[in-house]
Amino acid sequence: MNKTKPDFWVLEYVTITKDSRTGLVVAIGGTEQAADSLQRTGGFLTAPGPRGDYHRLPHGLPIEQQRLKATTASHALLAAGHSVHLVPTLNMPATPDGDRDAALRYLTQLAERASAAETSSAVAEVLTEVAAPVHGLLPLTREVIVRS
Repeated sequence: MNKTKPDFWVLEYVTITKDSRTGLVVAIGGTEQAADSLQRTGGFLTAPGPRGDYHRLPHGLPIEQQRLKATTASHALLAAGHSVHLVPTLNMPATPDGDRDAALRYLTQLAERASAAETSSAVAEVLTEVAAPVHGLLPLTREVIVRS
């Protein structure tokens, strides 16, 4: 058995985060291909740093624009085969706890309706909400998974 140390390609790994000191959204690491993707899909700018170039979003963007651009860039990088870490606070699909709580209440309500259903029509109504072709929970959940 060969016990050599593994090779880690740290530079190919891209981290997209928000610098706590400056408030800028920055991307660190990656290849030239990743840099190109950051610029084209996320609007990142190349900037010189103490350990080489890094990428940042322009100053003064509203938080929603920062989140949108960071999420878009991370998805493009992932699709191109790069390893990406996107800080959860910049992840656009992340929802505030209020939205999550509302979704959980809705699912609990559906489960209670299904349990309390006394007719096949009442069960069918619940199942229609879950599996409706366009606006049902299953197709919407599938769409979330596909886009992730």
